[in-house]
Amino acid sequence: MREELPFPDKVLQTLHNLCATAADLSRRSDEVARILQIDPNEIESILDKYKSEGFAESFVDNEGKKRYYLNGRGIIKVCSLFT
Repeated sequence: MREELPFPDKVLQTLHNLCATAADLSRRSDEVARILQIDPNEIESILDKYKSEGFAESFVDNEGKKRYYLNGRGIIKVCSLFT
């Protein structure tokens, strides 16, 4: 039987489920937070940590909002959660 994923891994999995795998498919932390029903600041902190670890990328959009997406390493990390 599969154990429950740690919450930070659920955040990455959610980005993957939203197909946020390229800059043009990126998502804001508040979008992810709404799905997971968690404070957007906590989501942003988790995603910033994953960015520093090399699993995600971010940029500021035209509205001044930070957007995130998985890079190749992040996609591999999420896929490895299923094996």
